[in-house]
Amino acid sequence: MAQAPYENVYLQWLIESAPRRSDGRILIARGRDGSVRGVAHDAPNIALAGDEAAIDAFAHAFTRRVMLPRMIVAPRPLLERFWKRVHGKLPAPWAIRPSQPVYGLEPGWLHADGGDLAGVRRATLVEADEIVAHAARMAAGELGGDAEKIDAGYRARLEANIAAGCFWTYRVEDRLVFQCYVGPTTAATAQLQGIWTPPEARGYGHATRGLDAVCRALLAEHRTVSLYVNDFNRVAIALYERLGFRRVGEFASVIF
Repeated sequence: MAQAPYENVYLQWLIESAPRRSDGRILIARGRDGSVRGVAHDAPNIALAGDEAAIDAFAHAFTRRVMLPRMIVAPRPLLERFWKRVHGKLPAPWAIRPSQPVYGLEPGWLHADGGDLAGVRRATLVEADEIVAHAARMAAGELGGDAEKIDAGYRARLEANIAAGCFWTYRVEDRLVFQCYVGPTTAATAQLQGIWTPPEARGYGHATRGLDAVCRALLAEHRTVSLYVNDFNRVAIALYERLGFRRVGEFASVIF
């Protein structure tokens, strides 16, 4: 796990927080000598890490799984191997994301202007309606579904994350122009997710200024910041590279 801290941040975080969590289970693949060869999270979103033998073992286990996953995600070579072994035994996916570059940011790499933006701060529950609506719009675009149909469980999860200080927003003249979510965190990195600028607020530099300020704040608390992005999202990739993010790995995903 420690050999690929950016690609394994989610699984590492799950292992560290497992005693406090009830969503899914963690599977361990061991070699004949008892050593850990792979780790998988068996939940609606399946995540994988390990060597080829471990991936083969997980593929065998998951083909007997009753419930269809929402998503399978892993470093690209592992996902390709896993999918080759299970795809004929699962329904056709809604989408396959064959390349999702992983980016990391260390303090010395950040090279935006670093201006002090009073409008960038951790979100509060007062902003929940806006944040949930924007998150649903983003999720619908990325994963399919109807952005107008927000179930109570989805809203409750986001409100819990807002209350925990995981969401950041940037407001200009009391208008939300940028938001992002700090997801899994380990000793190595904090992974950003849900980076979003409302369509009506794009083209004004809000994402550059907002993400810059968020990263500066997070780098005061964490060794690095990381994220991953679909390879076809050239606008987002240009933003990350402009701020100083560097490519450090690659995921791939299958979405149902």
